[in-house]
Amino acid sequence: MIKIILASVLTLLAGTAYAADAVVEPEAAPVAELTPAFVWSGGYVGLQGGYGWTDVDVSVDIGPGLSDSFDANGGFAGLYAGYNFQSGSFVGGIEADINKAWIDETALVGPIEADTELDWFGSIRGRAGFAFDRALVFGTAGVAFASASADVLGESYDLNYTGWTIGGGAEYAVTDNITLRGEYRYYDFGSDDFDVGPVNVEADLKMHAISFGAAYKF
Repeated sequence: MIKIILASVLTLLAGTAYAADAVVEPEAAPVAELTPAFVWSGGYVGLQGGYGWTDVDVSVDIGPGLSDSFDANGGFAGLYAGYNFQSGSFVGGIEADINKAWIDETALVGPIEADTELDWFGSIRGRAGFAFDRALVFGTAGVAFASASADVLGESYDLNYTGWTIGGGAEYAVTDNITLRGEYRYYDFGSDDFDVGPVNVEADLKMHAISFGAAYKF
């Protein structure tokens, strides 16, 4: 009987010691869910408006030649659309825009007075930049087009330009589908000419422009 009691006491003591030596594993902390960074890849279409400062150099073929220059400034509004692809933080893409302009000036070059107006302009460009989650800083360059008109001595003349543009800006995604941007661009539209009777008039067109836009991203 005594042996049975001693055996029971030893078994109880051994179980208590084992329990004291056991290591309690702490529960693993829950893994925090990571919010994915904004992805710029995809198509988009937007509205923009801005202000342009043009510089027009005019040459009039009278005798040895006569030249002058004038400025015409004003606002514009238009549409833009494009497609982005993203690799890491690099974002590239292509974009096109078309704008109606309200930029006009009455110019006097020698004996010729002309009422000039930039009617519309646009471009097709490449874009490249770097994304910082919802913020994008980019540069852009490509071919640019413009259409202008000049009223001289009661006659209207159309001028069509093809040149280039370069610039840059910043864009921010306020939601997953809406982005806002600000942009600066320089345009060199090249030159075009027209004849006023026997007199040839050549006009070279350049412009600085700032714009702000809002786009819907698909």
